[in-house]
Amino acid sequence: MAISILHIGLPLDHPLIPVEERPKIAKRLRDLQERMTLAGYHYEIVHASPETGLDSFKHQLETQPCDGVLIGGGVAGDPAMSYFMEQIIDAAHEVVPKAKIMFYNHADDVRTIVERWFGSRSEVRPIIPQTKSGLPSLL
Repeated sequence: MAISILHIGLPLDHPLIPVEERPKIAKRLRDLQERMTLAGYHYEIVHASPETGLDSFKHQLETQPCDGVLIGGGVAGDPAMSYFMEQIIDAAHEVVPKAKIMFYNHADDVRTIVERWFGSRSEVRPIIPQTKSGLPSLL
């Protein structure tokens, strides 16, 4: 079963994100989600802000519990967002108390951060279908 990571960050239209940076950030997030999925993780990116609150985030955690919550760099890397980050941590602990809480600080690759807690998904071997005799199927 794939490790499930919920990545939470500011919406791309948030005033703290420069307009000229938004397309680049959107592409980086799409690429990140694809890389993490290909690496064997169930990786979903959601957005929230102090202005919109965390009700949607909490609802998602309730309906789709995850193994880890990764707080994006726009929140984790900005001292002005420390209270909002604390609210995210509190919500995660309330709804999924066993989930690991991780912080993206732009210094480490996201996969490196996740693998510190969950190990490399490349260690997981794919299931190979077998014939009735127990030998691998050539499909």
